[in-house]
Amino acid sequence: MPSSLSGTGHNGFEKADLHIHTKCSDGLFSPEEIVEKAAAAGLKAISITDHDSVAGIDKAKPSAIEKGIELIPGAEMSSAYKGYDIHVLGYFFDYEQSALKQYLDHCRLQRTERAERMVGKLAKMGVKIGIEQIILKAQNGSVGRPHIAAVLQDGGYVKSFSEAFSRYLGAHSPAYVKSIETHPAEVIKLINEASGLSFLAHPAQSVSDEILKQLITFGLDGIEIIHPSHDSYKQNYYREIANEYFLLFSGGSDFHGLKDREDEIFGKLTIPMDWVTKMKSRLVKA
Repeated sequence: MPSSLSGTGHNGFEKADLHIHTKCSDGLFSPEEIVEKAAAAGLKAISITDHDSVAGIDKAKPSAIEKGIELIPGAEMSSAYKGYDIHVLGYFFDYEQSALKQYLDHCRLQRTERAERMVGKLAKMGVKIGIEQIILKAQNGSVGRPHIAAVLQDGGYVKSFSEAFSRYLGAHSPAYVKSIETHPAEVIKLINEASGLSFLAHPAQSVSDEILKQLITFGLDGIEIIHPSHDSYKQNYYREIANEYFLLFSGGSDFHGLKDREDEIFGKLTIPMDWVTKMKSRLVKA
């Protein structure tokens, strides 16, 4: 079993982090800076998994080659099922594939429209912020609630990100608008048709066991086992489910760079390269 919080990785073997966000969605660091951090942490492989965006991959590629780090194409794709927000991590897909690119462009528009609707709801509550400020925060990346939270903080409406979410932006808060409502089976199919593998992100955070088992029937290739929201009990629990259904394991830090503690865990919440090798063997057989 991997020692997920050990800086040396799995028994001192090479390690990977397959869940990292950049400025291309809601992360604090550029793709190039992430590669620098990965090299400093001794990571052998990384995947930049921005929300509904692959814009960071080409930006990170030259520095990844220079540093000798394997850069696995990735994205965290939004979907919805039976009232749950389901995030599907795609890996190893052809990110130039036209159907996938068209879908991600569509998601980008949907994310901006969602932000506009939330701005409208906030305005009715006397909280006046502009969509332009939010798009500026996103730096032409994939617009998300953290960008709205940052603008609320800048405007003095809230003191922290957590207050922005609890008062205005969280799932049960007054300015909340549902995310992308594509069926997860459609997202899994898109990843599959682009020759990639699909994994359910942070199951403990997002789904019940009953929903998880339904999602597996849609053709998931694996489950994210290692995640900041998974303690050792949950890691073992999801590992057992993955084994029961012959699914692959994945994991990572879900690093955004936004919280004080995140810098401490970067390079420490990892998976063994053995898991990456098993993913590749599944690709070869596909």
